[in-house]
Amino acid sequence: MGIGGKLSLTLLAAGWLATALATKNGDIERGNAAYEAGDYEAALSSYDAAEEWLGERAELHYNRGLVQLAQENKEEARKAFEHGTEADDPQVRASAEYEIGNIDFDAEAWDAAIQRYTNCLKANPEHRAAKWNLELALLRKKQQEEEQEEQENQDQENQDQENQDQENQDQEKNDEQQDEEQQDEQQQDEQQQDEEKQDEEKQDEEKQDEEQQDQQDQQDQQDQQQDQQDQQQDQQQPQPQPMDKADMDKALEQLDEQDRFLLGRPPAVMIPVEKDW
Repeated sequence: MGIGGKLSLTLLAAGWLATALATKNGDIERGNAAYEAGDYEAALSSYDAAEEWLGERAELHYNRGLVQLAQENKEEARKAFEHGTEADDPQVRASAEYEIGNIDFDAEAWDAAIQRYTNCLKANPEHRAAKWNLELALLRKKQQEEEQEEQENQDQENQDQENQDQENQDQEKNDEQQDEEQQDEQQQDEQQQDEEKQDEEKQDEEKQDEEQQDQQDQQDQQDQQQDQQDQQQDQQQPQPQPMDKADMDKALEQLDEQDRFLLGRPPAVMIPVEKDW
Protein backbone atom coordinates (compact mmCIF):
# COMPACT_ATOMS: atom_id res chain seq x y z
CA MET A 1 0.00 0.00 0.00
CA GLY A 2 1.34 3.44 -0.89
CA ILE A 3 1.99 6.35 1.45
CA GLY A 4 -1.23 8.04 0.42
CA GLY A 5 -3.22 4.96 1.42
CA LYS A 6 -1.44 4.85 4.75
CA LEU A 7 -2.29 8.48 5.47
CA SER A 8 -5.90 7.91 4.48
CA LEU A 9 -6.25 5.05 6.96
CA THR A 10 -4.48 7.09 9.62
CA LEU A 11 -6.78 10.01 9.15
CA LEU A 12 -9.85 7.80 9.53
CA ALA A 13 -8.53 6.45 12.82
CA ALA A 14 -7.64 9.91 14.06
CA GLY A 15 -11.01 11.30 13.12
CA TRP A 16 -12.73 8.54 15.05
CA LEU A 17 -10.58 9.12 18.10
CA ALA A 18 -11.06 12.86 17.93
CA THR A 19 -14.83 12.48 17.75
CA ALA A 20 -14.91 10.20 20.77
CA LEU A 21 -12.84 12.64 22.86
CA ALA A 22 -14.42 15.79 21.50
CA THR A 23 -17.74 14.99 23.21
CA LYS A 24 -15.94 15.55 26.51
CA ASN A 25 -13.60 18.45 25.75
CA GLY A 26 -13.79 21.41 23.39
CA ASP A 27 -10.01 21.81 23.24
CA ILE A 28 -9.78 18.38 21.65
CA GLU A 29 -12.46 19.32 19.14
CA ARG A 30 -10.57 22.48 18.28
CA GLY A 31 -7.33 20.54 18.04
CA ASN A 32 -8.89 18.02 15.63
CA ALA A 33 -10.28 20.82 13.49
CA ALA A 34 -6.88 22.57 13.40
CA TYR A 35 -5.20 19.27 12.43
CA GLU A 36 -7.63 18.72 9.55
CA ALA A 37 -7.04 22.32 8.44
CA GLY A 38 -3.28 21.81 8.46
CA ASP A 39 -2.68 24.22 11.34
CA TYR A 40 -0.45 21.86 13.26
CA GLU A 41 0.85 24.34 15.86
CA ALA A 42 -2.72 25.26 16.81
CA ALA A 43 -3.58 21.58 17.02
CA LEU A 44 -0.70 20.91 19.41
CA SER A 45 -1.67 23.90 21.57
CA SER A 46 -5.27 22.66 21.78
CA TYR A 47 -4.13 19.14 22.76
CA ASP A 48 -1.85 20.63 25.43
CA ALA A 49 -4.81 22.64 26.78
CA ALA A 50 -6.99 19.51 26.84
CA GLU A 51 -4.29 17.65 28.74
CA GLU A 52 -4.37 20.37 31.46
CA TRP A 53 -8.03 19.57 32.01
CA LEU A 54 -8.10 15.83 31.44
CA GLY A 55 -4.60 14.89 32.57
CA GLU A 56 -2.19 12.72 30.59
CA ARG A 57 -4.19 10.52 28.24
CA ALA A 58 -2.86 7.91 25.81
CA GLU A 59 -5.40 9.12 23.24
CA LEU A 60 -3.97 12.66 23.41
CA HIS A 61 -0.45 11.31 22.92
CA TYR A 62 -1.66 9.41 19.88
CA ASN A 63 -3.31 12.51 18.37
CA ARG A 64 -0.21 14.56 19.17
CA GLY A 65 1.87 11.92 17.40
CA LEU A 66 -0.27 12.31 14.26
CA VAL A 67 0.40 16.06 14.27
CA GLN A 68 4.16 15.61 14.75
CA LEU A 69 4.21 12.99 12.03
CA ALA A 70 2.52 15.47 9.69
CA GLN A 71 5.30 17.93 10.62
CA GLU A 72 7.80 15.21 9.64
CA ASN A 73 9.13 15.12 13.19
CA LYS A 74 9.32 11.33 13.31
CA GLU A 75 11.34 11.01 16.50
CA GLU A 76 8.84 13.02 18.56
CA ALA A 77 5.97 11.27 16.80
CA ARG A 78 7.45 7.87 17.75
CA LYS A 79 7.66 8.93 21.41
CA ALA A 80 4.02 10.07 21.32
CA PHE A 81 2.84 6.85 19.68
CA GLU A 82 4.76 4.82 22.27
CA HIS A 83 2.58 6.46 24.91
CA GLY A 84 -0.42 5.74 22.71
CA THR A 85 0.32 1.98 22.89
CA GLU A 86 -0.46 2.21 26.63
CA ALA A 87 -4.10 3.14 25.99
CA ASP A 88 -6.90 1.02 27.45
CA ASP A 89 -8.81 1.25 24.20
CA PRO A 90 -7.58 -1.59 21.92
CA GLN A 91 -8.22 0.47 18.80
CA VAL A 92 -6.00 3.27 20.12
CA ARG A 93 -3.25 0.74 20.94
CA ALA A 94 -3.64 -0.86 17.51
CA SER A 95 -3.45 2.50 15.73
CA ALA A 96 -0.38 3.56 17.74
CA GLU A 97 1.39 0.27 16.96
CA TYR A 98 0.42 0.66 13.31
CA GLU A 99 1.88 4.20 13.05
CA ILE A 100 5.13 3.12 14.68
CA GLY A 101 5.21 0.23 12.22
CA ASN A 102 4.88 2.74 9.37
CA ILE A 103 7.80 4.76 10.72
CA ASP A 104 9.92 1.60 10.88
CA PHE A 105 8.71 0.60 7.42
CA ASP A 106 9.86 3.93 5.95
CA ALA A 107 13.25 3.36 7.62
CA GLU A 108 13.34 -0.14 6.01
CA ALA A 109 13.63 -1.65 9.47
CA TRP A 110 11.62 -4.65 8.34
CA ASP A 111 11.87 -6.76 11.49
CA ALA A 112 10.75 -3.87 13.70
CA ALA A 113 7.93 -2.96 11.32
CA ILE A 114 6.75 -6.59 11.17
CA GLN A 115 6.67 -6.73 14.97
CA ARG A 116 4.63 -3.51 15.21
CA TYR A 117 2.11 -4.63 12.59
CA THR A 118 1.78 -7.93 14.44
CA ASN A 119 1.13 -6.05 17.70
CA CYS A 120 -1.46 -3.97 15.88
CA LEU A 121 -3.31 -7.07 14.65
CA LYS A 122 -3.22 -8.60 18.11
CA ALA A 123 -5.04 -5.53 19.43
CA ASN A 124 -7.33 -5.26 16.39
CA PRO A 125 -7.40 -8.38 14.17
CA GLU A 126 -9.62 -6.53 11.68
CA HIS A 127 -7.04 -3.81 10.94
CA ARG A 128 -6.88 -4.28 7.17
CA ALA A 129 -4.09 -1.70 6.63
CA ALA A 130 -1.90 -3.53 9.15
CA LYS A 131 -2.51 -6.83 7.35
CA TRP A 132 -1.55 -5.25 4.03
CA ASN A 133 1.54 -3.53 5.36
CA LEU A 134 2.58 -6.69 7.24
CA GLU A 135 2.53 -8.69 4.02
CA LEU A 136 4.36 -5.88 2.24
CA ALA A 137 7.02 -5.72 5.00
CA LEU A 138 7.51 -9.49 4.82
CA LEU A 139 7.88 -9.27 1.05
CA ARG A 140 10.35 -6.38 1.26
CA LYS A 141 12.35 -8.24 3.91
CA LYS A 142 12.52 -11.31 1.69
CA GLN A 143 13.56 -9.20 -1.28
CA GLN A 144 16.21 -7.48 0.80
CA GLU A 145 17.55 -10.81 2.05
CA GLU A 146 17.63 -12.15 -1.51
CA GLU A 147 19.36 -9.01 -2.74
CA GLN A 148 21.74 -9.14 0.17
CA GLU A 149 22.47 -12.80 -0.52
CA GLU A 150 22.91 -12.06 -4.20
CA GLN A 151 25.18 -9.15 -3.35
CA GLU A 152 27.16 -11.33 -0.97
CA ASN A 153 27.47 -13.98 -3.67
CA GLN A 154 28.53 -11.34 -6.15
CA ASP A 155 30.99 -9.93 -3.64
CA GLN A 156 32.30 -13.43 -3.03
CA GLU A 157 32.63 -14.03 -6.76
CA ASN A 158 34.40 -10.70 -7.13
CA GLN A 159 36.66 -11.57 -4.23
CA ASP A 160 37.33 -15.01 -5.69
CA GLN A 161 38.09 -13.41 -9.04
CA GLU A 162 40.39 -10.90 -7.38
CA ASN A 163 42.09 -13.72 -5.51
CA GLN A 164 42.42 -15.68 -8.74
CA ASP A 165 43.77 -12.64 -10.54
CA GLN A 166 46.21 -12.08 -7.70
CA GLU A 167 47.25 -15.72 -7.83
CA ASN A 168 47.71 -15.44 -11.58
CA GLN A 169 49.78 -12.30 -11.12
CA ASP A 170 51.81 -14.00 -8.41
CA GLN A 171 52.26 -17.04 -10.64
CA GLU A 172 53.32 -14.85 -13.55
CA LYS A 173 55.72 -13.03 -11.26
CA ASN A 174 57.07 -16.35 -10.01
CA ASP A 175 57.42 -17.58 -13.58
CA GLU A 176 59.24 -14.39 -14.53
CA GLN A 177 61.46 -14.74 -11.49
CA GLN A 178 62.17 -18.37 -12.34
CA ASP A 179 62.95 -17.38 -15.92
CA GLU A 180 65.31 -14.70 -14.65
CA GLU A 181 66.92 -17.19 -12.29
CA GLN A 182 67.28 -19.70 -15.11
CA GLN A 183 68.78 -17.03 -17.33
CA ASP A 184 71.13 -16.04 -14.53
CA GLU A 185 72.09 -19.68 -14.01
CA GLN A 186 72.56 -20.13 -17.74
CA GLN A 187 74.71 -17.00 -17.89
CA GLN A 188 76.69 -18.20 -14.91
CA ASP A 189 77.13 -21.61 -16.54
CA GLU A 190 78.22 -20.00 -19.79
CA GLN A 191 80.54 -17.68 -17.91
CA GLN A 192 81.92 -20.62 -15.95
CA GLN A 193 82.37 -22.60 -19.17
CA ASP A 194 84.13 -19.61 -20.74
CA GLU A 195 86.36 -19.29 -17.71
CA GLU A 196 87.10 -23.02 -17.78
CA LYS A 197 87.80 -22.82 -21.49
CA GLN A 198 90.09 -19.86 -20.95
CA ASP A 199 91.79 -21.73 -18.13
CA GLU A 200 92.25 -24.75 -20.38
CA GLU A 201 93.60 -22.58 -23.17
CA LYS A 202 95.88 -20.86 -20.73
CA GLN A 203 97.04 -24.20 -19.38
CA ASP A 204 97.61 -25.42 -22.95
CA GLU A 205 99.59 -22.30 -23.73
CA GLU A 206 101.59 -22.69 -20.56
CA LYS A 207 102.14 -26.35 -21.41
CA GLN A 208 103.25 -25.44 -24.92
CA ASP A 209 105.52 -22.76 -23.50
CA GLU A 210 106.95 -25.28 -21.07
CA GLU A 211 107.47 -27.80 -23.88
CA GLN A 212 109.10 -25.18 -26.06
CA GLN A 213 111.21 -24.11 -23.14
CA ASP A 214 112.17 -27.70 -22.48
CA GLN A 215 113.03 -28.18 -26.13
CA GLN A 216 115.02 -24.97 -26.09
CA ASP A 217 116.76 -26.06 -22.91
CA GLN A 218 117.52 -29.43 -24.47
CA GLN A 219 118.82 -27.75 -27.63
CA ASP A 220 120.89 -25.37 -25.56
CA GLN A 221 122.18 -28.28 -23.57
CA GLN A 222 123.02 -30.21 -26.76
CA ASP A 223 124.71 -27.14 -28.22
CA GLN A 224 126.63 -26.72 -25.05
CA GLN A 225 127.64 -30.33 -25.07
CA GLN A 226 128.66 -30.06 -28.74
CA ASP A 227 130.71 -27.00 -27.95
CA GLN A 228 132.37 -28.84 -25.15
CA GLN A 229 133.09 -31.81 -27.42
CA ASP A 230 134.50 -29.49 -30.10
CA GLN A 231 136.67 -27.83 -27.55
CA GLN A 232 137.88 -31.18 -26.29
CA GLN A 233 138.70 -32.31 -29.86
CA ASP A 234 140.53 -29.09 -30.51
CA GLN A 235 142.53 -29.61 -27.38
CA GLN A 236 143.40 -33.22 -28.37
CA GLN A 237 144.79 -32.31 -31.89
CA PRO A 238 148.56 -31.46 -31.91
CA GLN A 239 149.25 -27.78 -32.30
CA PRO A 240 152.03 -26.68 -34.77
CA GLN A 241 155.11 -25.56 -33.04
CA PRO A 242 156.75 -22.36 -34.15
CA MET A 243 160.06 -22.72 -36.15
CA ASP A 244 163.08 -20.62 -35.55
CA LYS A 245 164.99 -19.00 -38.48
CA ALA A 246 167.76 -21.61 -38.57
CA ASP A 247 165.31 -24.45 -38.97
CA MET A 248 163.40 -22.57 -41.65
CA ASP A 249 166.59 -21.91 -43.68
CA LYS A 250 167.55 -25.54 -43.45
CA ALA A 251 164.15 -26.62 -44.70
CA LEU A 252 164.38 -24.31 -47.67
CA GLU A 253 167.77 -25.67 -48.60
CA GLN A 254 166.39 -29.19 -48.58
CA LEU A 255 163.58 -28.13 -50.92
CA ASP A 256 166.09 -26.55 -53.32
CA GLU A 257 168.04 -29.75 -53.50
CA GLN A 258 164.92 -31.71 -54.41
CA ASP A 259 163.92 -29.34 -57.29
CA ARG A 260 166.65 -27.20 -58.68
CA PHE A 261 164.39 -25.31 -61.03
CA LEU A 262 161.68 -24.62 -58.50
CA LEU A 263 163.06 -21.24 -57.70
CA GLY A 264 165.69 -20.60 -60.45
CA ARG A 265 164.24 -22.26 -63.68
CA PRO A 266 165.14 -20.38 -66.93
CA PRO A 267 162.25 -18.70 -68.70
CA ALA A 268 160.36 -20.57 -71.47
CA VAL A 269 161.17 -19.88 -75.22
CA MET A 270 158.39 -19.75 -77.82
CA ILE A 271 159.20 -22.02 -80.89
CA PRO A 272 157.34 -21.16 -84.03
CA VAL A 273 155.03 -23.78 -85.60
CA GLU A 274 156.26 -25.16 -88.85
CA LYS A 275 152.97 -26.64 -90.12
CA ASP A 276 149.40 -25.51 -89.80
CA TRP A 277 147.30 -28.49 -88.88
